Amino acid sequence: MLSTLSLAAPLLDASSLRRLFWLRWSLLATQLVLMLLAPLVFGVQLPVVPLLSVMGLHALFNLLTGWRVRRNRPVQHIEITVQLLVDLTALSALLYFTGGATNPFVSFYLPALAIAAAMLPIAHVVGLTLYALAAYSMMLGNYIPLKLANQADAVAYHLAGMWIDFVASSAMIAGFTARLSAALRESEAQLTEARERLLREQRIEALMSQGASVAHEMGTPLSTVAVITGELQHDAKQPDSPLGPYREDLRAIEQQLELCRAALARLQRKPSDGGPEPLGQWLPDFTQTWQLRHPDIRLHTETSPAAQAVALDAVNVGQILTILLDNAARSQHHAGRDLVPLLLTAKIDANPDVLRDMPPQIVLSIVDTGLGLPEDLRTSLGRTPVPSRHGGHGIGLYLASTTARRLGGTVVLRPNPPQGAIAELRLPVGGPMEHAAAPIMGAPTLFT
Repeated sequence: MLSTLSLAAPLLDASSLRRLFWLRWSLLATQLVLMLLAPLVFGVQLPVVPLLSVMGLHALFNLLTGWRVRRNRPVQHIEITVQLLVDLTALSALLYFTGGATNPFVSFYLPALAIAAAMLPIAHVVGLTLYALAAYSMMLGNYIPLKLANQADAVAYHLAGMWIDFVASSAMIAGFTARLSAALRESEAQLTEARERLLREQRIEALMSQGASVAHEMGTPLSTVAVITGELQHDAKQPDSPLGPYREDLRAIEQQLELCRAALARLQRKPSDGGPEPLGQWLPDFTQTWQLRHPDIRLHTETSPAAQAVALDAVNVGQILTILLDNAARSQHHAGRDLVPLLLTAKIDANPDVLRDMPPQIVLSIVDTGLGLPEDLRTSLGRTPVPSRHGGHGIGLYLASTTARRLGGTVVLRPNPPQGAIAELRLPVGGPMEHAAAPIMGAPTLFT
């Protein structure tokens, strides 16, 4: 039966065994204090050598448990069962030498069984309960009686012992089960978060699959438009051509087609094609390329020297910034403020009061003076696709937020009084770029 139980999957983390480890030290310390005080306070003569031998073996076992705790590996149910079995055995030995069932501390069996009930399957709990019941029953008539200096005080000492036993048992049961319940609630929260993250990733995969299909379908129409535009451009260069006045417009169309080709090429690029690059190297080219998408929008950039040296995933971070900048540009356009430049800043945020246990972050902020953030949709921005004020479906910001999380960062949106909004991309300096998501594709935009 034990061999079968030992093959059970680990269902508890190392923190459960760690709590049991420290609880055992507390119990041993309490037993040692009671053994030393019993002759002085209660006038009870105890067999010191047998008691110290049992406590010493129990302490040695706890040292081995401490070595097991330091390995910080998942704990199987059978391990906790063996731990509690040793505790029950040590308690039974101590009770045997100190009055057996007549000892008021015999109810110390209950905290161990309560801990077992909180941590173990029912079969293990039943086994430990039967073992404790057998030990208790054996000590009903087989034990070494306590030697009292004054037998007349036996009842008073017994009542005092019962009171101490109640206080200690209550403290152990309440403290251990409360911390265990908190750990279980934390595990449930982590499991819920993992499920939500899995659902988000599945949704992203579905969107990217649809995007790849749409990109494949766009290839042929774009090629056709490129050929027709080239022919029109050639005709426009001929003397006295009626297309002469449209040369600039045709050149603009060619530039936009080139941007479309570049976007399709990014879809075919593998995540490992390019490693992290210093921000100061790729940001100027990125902003220049973005300006071709919005020639009527002015963009002003400010980067600190420390931020320029930070290596980032240029593909994924560039895609996130493209979505955020597109949202800001469209928001300002619909607000009629095309002449007001957008502001893109990059700095290092290492505030020790806020990020005491976290690495420094690089913060890429986009400030606009557009329509701002609708009050009723602020909690859902980036968490799920929602319709925008200017015709978008919200997929862009949803993709940007999801990719930022996979890069170890976040996308934060907040109002920019008196008008507009601020979009921040926060990424850890030297963060988990090796787990970066595949490059995200251009998507319908959401309001800023």
